[in-house]
Amino acid sequence: MKPTHAIYAVTDIETTGGSIAHGRITEIAIVLTDGEQIIDRFSTLVNPEQLIPPNITHLTGITNEMVANAPLFHEIIPQIESFTQGAIFVAHNVNFDYGFIRESYNRAGERFQRKKLCTVRLSRKIIPGFPSYSLGKICGQLGIPLTDRHRALGDADATALLLHLLVEKDTKGFIKESLNPRSKEAILPPHLDKEKFESIPNEMGVYSFYNQKGKVIYVGKAIDLKKRVHAHFSGNTNTKSKNNFAENIHDVSVEICSNELIMMLTEAHAIKKHWPIYNRSMKKVTLNYGLYSYIDQNGYGRFTLGRTGKHDRPLISFRSAYESRKYLEVLCAQFELCPKLCSLQTPQHTSCYSYEVDECKGACVEEESVTDYNQRFEKAILETDKENNSFIIRGKGRNDEVNSIVLLQKGRYKGYGEAPKDAVITSVEEALDYINYGYDDQDIQVLINAYVRKCDENELVWITHSETANAHFGGLLFDL
Repeated sequence: MKPTHAIYAVTDIETTGGSIAHGRITEIAIVLTDGEQIIDRFSTLVNPEQLIPPNITHLTGITNEMVANAPLFHEIIPQIESFTQGAIFVAHNVNFDYGFIRESYNRAGERFQRKKLCTVRLSRKIIPGFPSYSLGKICGQLGIPLTDRHRALGDADATALLLHLLVEKDTKGFIKESLNPRSKEAILPPHLDKEKFESIPNEMGVYSFYNQKGKVIYVGKAIDLKKRVHAHFSGNTNTKSKNNFAENIHDVSVEICSNELIMMLTEAHAIKKHWPIYNRSMKKVTLNYGLYSYIDQNGYGRFTLGRTGKHDRPLISFRSAYESRKYLEVLCAQFELCPKLCSLQTPQHTSCYSYEVDECKGACVEEESVTDYNQRFEKAILETDKENNSFIIRGKGRNDEVNSIVLLQKGRYKGYGEAPKDAVITSVEEALDYINYGYDDQDIQVLINAYVRKCDENELVWITHSETANAHFGGLLFDL
């Protein structure tokens, strides 16, 4: 079913590259049809005023010599106008061809605006079920002749024949619906169903885009999911990366979140779990630094600093090596500990430098007894507990009966979940019953610390921690 008296300008272009901002058109073909029969054709090479890269020449067969004496784009605008004025602009992956032509018009000081149809999207709707909707594959599967592949006229002729088939089989009026000015068909990625987009709610949450194989390729967050997803594909900016991104999107899913902090954590978890190809931030797992304690072979307590791992339990964690060292320097001085046994000095000889100037009691050379030294060492460990409280961040839940909770144990992020509003949580062990475990790293710490600095005090609930809770966390962290 086609719109009454519709004329279609089926168009294909070849270019010097995929970037609409930097690439230029090297060939254009327009096949005029009424949806049943071809009326006229126009094709020409175009001088792009830039060199054609060798890989593009290998693909299209168009050389720099072939376009050297071809007309410039602004010189063929009258022919394009005569073929497309009043017609519906049609192309296979229409936003690419339309975007290049519109940008070329802009450079010439002209304006190009047409109704447009995408034969990729229409094919997926009208003749669903094919494994691929690339022009070569769909034409092969339908028996449509395709000669001169990757030349403008050959591709435009094949696209016109594909359009004829779609017009014939369009019993549900998809073509007419797509031409509705309020329809989002023209801007959505060619492989993303409009119905799937329309089902996205105008709520806060996290969205994921998937490729043809069902792999997550991008994760994002939004206060309004539908508006944010729509914004990915609207606007006048067309680049190679944006077009490749849209071309790879075959599905979308969303997860509703009850508040901003849960939304940010959900996004971070998803990015670190799936490593989506189009995400840049938060993909690198940047571990925090931790303060650790142990007893050496002589019985003396020692402190050491290092990167925190998935399953270890530092006494306290820090966002940087500098921050961790400064803290340990203060702790060492406060409890008169040996800098060598605190990993703050690495002298070549046995004693630390502080011992040589009478600022160390001599544990490094075993002059101070293990008992005396370890009494102060144990007090220092207790001090880290004071500095590193455990707490939950309480927020709005998904309904009126629950609150969201985010758990931090001794400064380390442990996960989030939901608890009944009337639940009284006073310890880490009680909080464990409600949370899903999460992985702690610098990105998460920065995210949570930024939130804590601006949140209301009544959102924070201080709780106690225990060795039982520490042991419980040992092997159950979120597995990336």
